[in-house]
Amino acid sequence: MYFPSHYKKHKAVELTKPYLNGQSIGVLNDMPYGFRTVGNVGCGPLALYNAMRYKGLEPDFPKILRYMELAAAPFGAAFGTFPFSMGYCLRHFGIKNKMTLSYKKLSSSEACVIAYWTKRPIFGGGHFVFCVRQEDGTYLVYNRWSNVSEPRICKTLREVVKKHCLIVGYILK
Repeated sequence: MYFPSHYKKHKAVELTKPYLNGQSIGVLNDMPYGFRTVGNVGCGPLALYNAMRYKGLEPDFPKILRYMELAAAPFGAAFGTFPFSMGYCLRHFGIKNKMTLSYKKLSSSEACVIAYWTKRPIFGGGHFVFCVRQEDGTYLVYNRWSNVSEPRICKTLREVVKKHCLIVGYILK
């Protein structure tokens, strides 16, 4: 769906940090995303923004939100971003990627975007995160929790995504 008034509201918000974390705190919380807000269902656009930043691209968060409202958030983003749309959203903004359902492939990647079920599959709600593997083998996870403003360090991806809860992952190329 197209929400013409959202883009103007998005342009008025100034983002001060290079990477975005904590979608439900600060200025991100009240930014409109479809019929909802970034604070409620905006983890997908945050993951895309962080992936662009990581790849050295200049992300424009208002443009990301506008594109994803149109192309990746069915039903006016009532349920957030459709997990299987992230691959073409990444490509649209200049990031080559490979979709996978394999923890092993995700764990061996340098950087990835992951969609997973937060509790029970389907009924527990989903979440997107952007992950970067560090030199020591740990993972820096951006927007791990919506109410924490700093990235989280996790020893393994299983610490982020519990068994049987992975929806889909996108390995950045």
